Amino acid sequence: MKIRVATFNIRNSSAPDGDNAWPVRRNATVAAIEELDADVVGLQEVLPDQLEYLRWRFSRYEIVGVGRDDGMSAGEHSVVLVRPGDWKVETHETRWLSDDPGTPGSVGWDADLTRIATLVWLRHLNGTTIGIANTHYDHAGEVAQLQSSRLIARWVGGGLPWIVMGDLNATPDSPPLKALTSAGLRNAVPVEAGGSWHDFTGAEDDDRIDHILITENWKVVDAAVSHFRPGGRLPSDHWPVVATLDLG
Repeated sequence: MKIRVATFNIRNSSAPDGDNAWPVRRNATVAAIEELDADVVGLQEVLPDQLEYLRWRFSRYEIVGVGRDDGMSAGEHSVVLVRPGDWKVETHETRWLSDDPGTPGSVGWDADLTRIATLVWLRHLNGTTIGIANTHYDHAGEVAQLQSSRLIARWVGGGLPWIVMGDLNATPDSPPLKALTSAGLRNAVPVEAGGSWHDFTGAEDDDRIDHILITENWKVVDAAVSHFRPGGRLPSDHWPVVATLDLG
């Protein structure tokens, strides 16, 4: 029983990116997502106008996730796209990376911004259920990053097959990643696959801060960082990370 998953920070549309602004590159962003050929894609930094565009371009997909500011539509979303096929959304919820995960807009610890995780339970046509956690850690708060990993580790415990993915703003050897791996998760994509953050330079060897982590139930079939440039255009300031997994 295989599933192909990907995580991709698409860069928010409000950023002053000049020649790399969202209206200029949004077709390339869609093309980069399509190139991944993934059953499930976790996106980060999705603002409402971007979500509207993605719902139009991926009209046959199930797309779930709420805005981090109010638990409805305001602010960035960490949405999960599920391609039509063997997997269907059974249920989903958004939790805040804070001491009060059920309160929309709550900010955790030393975080600079409100941060969230979108949790999705998927059911296969054969009745098997798995969990997907798509998240975006704070870029500045080191305590918040570590505490976010501890929250995630608690949420994905219990034996259900889980896939944790997102922009963790932390490298593989950092305390937040070690907190996840010490809790039983493991990296699906090897470090030597290349960097994921490039700040619109196109570099392929910068920091890996976008990750896919899996519980012990999963076997990795293949995994990579995609450096695809549709029409020569950079689709974001991050590269997508993708893995094919087998539940066996």
